[in-house]
Amino acid sequence: MVLVLRVEDVDGGFAHCLEHGGTSVAAPADRPEWGPNLRSARLRDPEGRLVELRSS
Repeated sequence: MVLVLRVEDVDGGFAHCLEHGGTSVAAPADRPEWGPNLRSARLRDPEGRLVELRSS
């Protein structure tokens, strides 16, 4: 299971999560194959849950 969160700033949100104990799974990147102007990143929270940050 993955928790998908829509955020305004994927890069900023990713950095914030890393500063608070998250670990990187996939760095922020543009994903044009998923949709126009879509950017996403994946990380694990301190308890190991998979989280995706996605632009709106």
